[in-house]
Amino acid sequence: MVNGSQFMVYPDLRRVYSLLTRRLTVVGLFFVAFVFLATVNILAQEKSASGVAINIEIADTNAGVGDIISVDGNNFKRSAEAYDAKLYGVIADAPVISIEPKTDKTKAVVTSGQVQVKLTNAGGKIISGDFITSSVNAGVGQKATQPGYVVGKALADYDKTEVGLVPVEVAVGFGQTATGGVQKGIIQSIISDPSRLRLMLAVILAIVVLVGGVVAFVRLVNSGVTAIGRNPLARGTIMRGMIISGTVVLVIIILGLGTAVAIIFLGK
Repeated sequence: MVNGSQFMVYPDLRRVYSLLTRRLTVVGLFFVAFVFLATVNILAQEKSASGVAINIEIADTNAGVGDIISVDGNNFKRSAEAYDAKLYGVIADAPVISIEPKTDKTKAVVTSGQVQVKLTNAGGKIISGDFITSSVNAGVGQKATQPGYVVGKALADYDKTEVGLVPVEVAVGFGQTATGGVQKGIIQSIISDPSRLRLMLAVILAIVVLVGGVVAFVRLVNSGVTAIGRNPLARGTIMRGMIISGTVVLVIIILGLGTAVAIIFLGK
């Protein structure tokens, strides 16, 4: 009789395990996606430039890595005026991808992507997320304090009078400023700052893991109680299955939270 009851409860256990398996699969895929994104982000930071660069001949022989370049007709040279409307891009040292033939006379110029740019605090202290424009110092950028053409947004703070290389997300265009500061939304600020982006990803991952774990545990308990009610003689078998499944859920939650913490500290 007991064996018959245990046999009858197997469909309920199968439903419990099937539900748990689907939950664990979704959470597992989520883990893989976030770890992949975090890894790509770190690898990108190890490069001196990301994005696509164009190999072009620059007439200015003094132009070097980090210089802001402007275009004048068919000639490329270091920009030497503030808010230069002819801004083109920034010379990169080792871009991930470059197009056009490369020769001894060409330099790789990034027009969109992350690159190290020569900056000073001539326009004021630079804070991550500030628009960066050109200056009267050939090839060197500064903080944009008024509406005008910009080369992109700073990805790190800088407050030195001497020229230094600072990571900038290059996106040449017209930038708007407001009351002495730069207009930037919360999402733009997060995207432009790798550390904030990692924090956002970690928080989302932690929330998904906790919510998914709680939902899976509640459904597991409900299914177990229902199965015991239908087959009281198989209570021991059902309880053992619930304990094993609950342990698996707990382990997944711990691994998920650990992954979230690792994402926060990766790249520091």
